[in-house]
Amino acid sequence: MSTVTLSLEVELGWGVHDIDEYERISEDRQCESRYLRRLLSHCDDVDIPFSFDVVGHLFHAACSGEHRSPHEDGWFDEDPGTDWQTDPLFYAPDLVADIRDAETDHEICTHSYSHVSCDEASDEAIRWDLEEAQQVHEHVLGERTVSFVPPKHEQPPTHVLRDAGIEIIRMHRSDGVSKPRKYKRLVTGPHPEFSPPVTIEDDVVVTYCTEYPSLTSALLPSGRRDTHPAFKYLPFDTAKRQQLHRRYLRQTAEQALETDTPVHLWAHLYDLSNEAQFLALRDFLTDLAALEAQTDLEVLTMAELNDRVRAERRAHVVV
Repeated sequence: MSTVTLSLEVELGWGVHDIDEYERISEDRQCESRYLRRLLSHCDDVDIPFSFDVVGHLFHAACSGEHRSPHEDGWFDEDPGTDWQTDPLFYAPDLVADIRDAETDHEICTHSYSHVSCDEASDEAIRWDLEEAQQVHEHVLGERTVSFVPPKHEQPPTHVLRDAGIEIIRMHRSDGVSKPRKYKRLVTGPHPEFSPPVTIEDDVVVTYCTEYPSLTSALLPSGRRDTHPAFKYLPFDTAKRQQLHRRYLRQTAEQALETDTPVHLWAHLYDLSNEAQFLALRDFLTDLAALEAQTDLEVLTMAELNDRVRAERRAHVVV
């Protein structure tokens, strides 16, 4: 199964509301909005779909800020209780609409309702959070989602997932390499191979990815943040760094084709939202579209990957 899945986390203020790192996001999310729209436009040009993992609260145009939830006291303290024009880091119905209305058939899956911590929250709180997310999906999009990217890749209980109608999740895996080897891998590749790259655990499909964002490059500034000090002083200019990342991504897609296995690449919207990162990804998407047109490689959303994995399992059982 030679497939590539691309997912992008759209979390904005909810991704940092419990760690107070708002400096990751541009003022009034102007950059994130602009680069998402540029990404959607290019995806339309090359017909490449993404799974957009959107925090459920961002679907709202406004809210009171009051949430009767089983979360710990204070969990929703950062919710301003206003509207998307006043506090666009916490409400983003315009971005949801942009994704939904794009020509390309993107998937909008959930990143939970409030960026819930599955390691710290109770099963009851996780269940509540997923149900709230499903309700806004149903209200805005007309259907619930089967796909979930747990915040920080913290493992949720599978029985809670099944109760919420979730059929596929994305989780990271450590490749267990030494720090020097990991450093080299981030500079020149190759992307790690996971065996197996997809599993089914208690009737929930799990698609695996790297611990670090792979659609963006550690060699380039991440959104508003400068390049990491470990890579900042390498003797490469921006164009060379973009070229290295484009090559890393293309080789990853070719690896999926050669090994006949699924690969999942991902990033955060706020890390992608600068010119250096965007141009490298844009050029890779053009390469990926050409590979898909010329070979047996397929670009699948998480929901499509879920259908494919389950269909293959049924065919195997029948045989």
